[in-house]
Amino acid sequence: MQLILQKCDPADISWLDEFINIKELRVLPEIDSLSITNKEPVLYYNALGLSLKSTVDENSSPSRVDFKHPRIQHRLATSTRSEGLLKAVGLDKNRSQLSVLDATAGMGVEAYILAASGCRVLMLEKSGIMAALLHDGLKRGMNSGDTRLCQELQNLTLKMVDSNDYLELIKAGQEEAVDVIILDPMFPPRQKSAKVKKTMALMQEFLPPNEDIETLLGKACECAGKRVVLKRPGKMSKQPDPKPDFQVPGRACHFQVFLTG
Repeated sequence: MQLILQKCDPADISWLDEFINIKELRVLPEIDSLSITNKEPVLYYNALGLSLKSTVDENSSPSRVDFKHPRIQHRLATSTRSEGLLKAVGLDKNRSQLSVLDATAGMGVEAYILAASGCRVLMLEKSGIMAALLHDGLKRGMNSGDTRLCQELQNLTLKMVDSNDYLELIKAGQEEAVDVIILDPMFPPRQKSAKVKKTMALMQEFLPPNEDIETLLGKACECAGKRVVLKRPGKMSKQPDPKPDFQVPGRACHFQVFLTG
């Protein structure tokens, strides 16, 4: 599958080379849409930033990392320390600043919620496409002029690296240890009639499912100073394997918590 980059001239896209080899992309001007088939993914860069669009679904709109999005800000405004994610991480009882490693950052929403709640969060993303989207979202957020948002994003950092490799570096003492490690693996699409959310469907299209979550979980439990949080889809598991110390329920997902301290 050939990735296409469509840009609005004279936009500078040289920074993308840090994540994606631009020379390997088909780069088209904004007005040229005739050369795109209905099976080619498109990275689109204009004054609004970098976005990703699937051309399989003609009705879908581009997805970009936008920490100022009303839906994300509403979730942040209405969240409490008893919310599933914050409780699973331990913020319901801990008042000190936790260091968190989000080993499967994706679109960065949960990492941002934790950063805005006072955690110091490192996002790991092995996909060059997703890392570029995250970098662009962080850059736009820091340049937004929103003082509060800028302060929150100062708690977020990003590294494009495979989580398995990074955890090995922590074990070897070559990277800083953290209090909490979050795992939100990409699972295969569920065979249901209801449509998956647009962003999730897009990520499932471009990112392969994490088929070896057990190995990643084992490494994470060796590296986390306090706990590992594994996000799972659907209702709480009755007989999870390996068995967590406890689970935190949610509507569309639940969190399995493995204490390591």
